[in-house]
Amino acid sequence: MSLDKKTRMLTFVHQPDAVLAQESPVQNTWYTVLNVTRDCRVYGVTALVWTTDETIEVRVTVDGNVLVGVVDATHTTYYYVHHKLYAEGLAIDGNPFLLGKYGPLEGRSIKVEIRKTTAAGSGILECRVNYAKR
Repeated sequence: MSLDKKTRMLTFVHQPDAVLAQESPVQNTWYTVLNVTRDCRVYGVTALVWTTDETIEVRVTVDGNVLVGVVDATHTTYYYVHHKLYAEGLAIDGNPFLLGKYGPLEGRSIKVEIRKTTAAGSGILECRVNYAKR
């Protein structure tokens, strides 16, 4: 069922998750997970590295404003990225229950990127973005 133009202008439509599974990621190389150039709302970002412990950095650009978060990630552990409402940037934590303390990110354009800043091994770098757009 298609939505009429007026309804689309007022409603966010859930999209399939944007997913990156980068094998043998290169240290300090940004990998784009999501790049939406029209109205977008991000509900959740999850990051993970397989095989080796690495320092992971997530960068979210909303309408030209850059938010960054960093975590010393233990391999095969899911990390949840949250927009801090009490300070600048992003919080990255292994506790998914913190989601209720943070708000969604919304903007005309949103880009989500991930990289590892250490070179402990060649583990797969993964990131998933749950989002909607108009």
